[in-house]
Amino acid sequence: MKITLSIITILITAFFISCSQNPITGGTFKDEIKVEWAGVGGITETSAIVTWKCSFEAVGFLHTSGSNFSRLDTTILKSEIHALPVSGLINNQNYQAIPSCGASEQGLSFPIGFKTASSLKTIYERSIWIVGGTGVDNNPIGPIDYYDPITNTWSQAVTSIPTPRVNAQIVSHNGKIFIIGGMTKSGGTYSVSRIVETYDPIAGTWQQYDDIPNTVQGGIVGSIGEEIFVIGGTTSLDMTTGTVLNTVYQFRPDVTNGGNWSNYTSSTSIFGRIDMSACTYSGSIIYSGGRFYQDGLAYATTDAYTPSLNSTTGKIEASISLARHGAAASCYRPKQTDRYNTDPPIYFIAGGSTGTNISQPVTSITPSNRFEFMGLTGSSNLFTTGSNLPENLYAPAMEIDYENRILYLFGGATSINLPTNKVRTLNLDNPGSNSWVELPSLMPRARFGHQAIILNR
Repeated sequence: MKITLSIITILITAFFISCSQNPITGGTFKDEIKVEWAGVGGITETSAIVTWKCSFEAVGFLHTSGSNFSRLDTTILKSEIHALPVSGLINNQNYQAIPSCGASEQGLSFPIGFKTASSLKTIYERSIWIVGGTGVDNNPIGPIDYYDPITNTWSQAVTSIPTPRVNAQIVSHNGKIFIIGGMTKSGGTYSVSRIVETYDPIAGTWQQYDDIPNTVQGGIVGSIGEEIFVIGGTTSLDMTTGTVLNTVYQFRPDVTNGGNWSNYTSSTSIFGRIDMSACTYSGSIIYSGGRFYQDGLAYATTDAYTPSLNSTTGKIEASISLARHGAAASCYRPKQTDRYNTDPPIYFIAGGSTGTNISQPVTSITPSNRFEFMGLTGSSNLFTTGSNLPENLYAPAMEIDYENRILYLFGGATSINLPTNKVRTLNLDNPGSNSWVELPSLMPRARFGHQAIILNR
């Protein structure tokens, strides 16, 4: 599918002919021919049309350049108006065009800049996908929506989870969205699930993989290399009896058609908690907070599990400033190809409940507006408190727009089973001082306990 920009970028520049250089009174034709105006239109993913006007009939020349691209085209025939198509371009890339008139190739004094349209793949990979959670009817949400931060537009219900669940382990892995375990609901009754369903946005298809070896809900999940890891959570509706203690579930989706699951015991202790906040960075799963399985009390401590070592880290990670469970978390992980590739990696946490509760799903919450973060490199081992959220929120979702260096916070519940559809942003040029901004663009549906997924990380 190709996307054509409806707005044509036009840059007009005028050149005035001096009276002393008028071809009737003096001078030469070659010296006086100029480009009077120029513009770019018909922009697609891989092509554009450059149009310009010469002051007299002449052969047109066009030099187009971009990253790893440079080409000179000519119209061959003489004319005042020229229109040359440029093909072989790459989607979502910046280019420059310099049109000229006559054999002198006297062109514009500065190039015309334009950007090719984004392919569907590019849009999907940069967008933030909103998956799962609980809705206003207190039931699992099936429809998946995505938000394109570049165009500030929502695409709603692009697909629906075949088996809607709450408290599932949801992760982006190799360009696909995996929904693992969680709880289904039928007739008002919850059941813990082992189902693994995967959506491929580019192909637009769902696939059901082999079930996880045991029922797991309220755990944390990470994509590392070619494998997915699930730790923590509980195997039953009663978090006090089914807690996953030190067991690691490892999944390799590409080994067979249904994938391959295995499970083993970590060589060091993993927190016995549910609804922890987590993200992955540099081959480790970092996690904080959560509720202790024996009494439902919120905790503040942080740790990290490294699958390659089958162990948690040796150092004592900093605790978050406020003990809570169900907080949104995200790791800022710039790539070398990103616009802000020199930014340091950071671990962000926002919202959550400070209340004690042993039910799953929770039956009571005390939402928080706390926002804090910690650098993931260097000697820093301390969470810094940033600006408070505009309101107290339980179980919102968080992800990052890497093109514009913006942190997004989606939805969450303001009180028990009262989700919101608001979207907040924070500029990451100074996360410690900048304030949260509420966007006018609302989520297509209110949710809490959902996940925000980006495919290119």
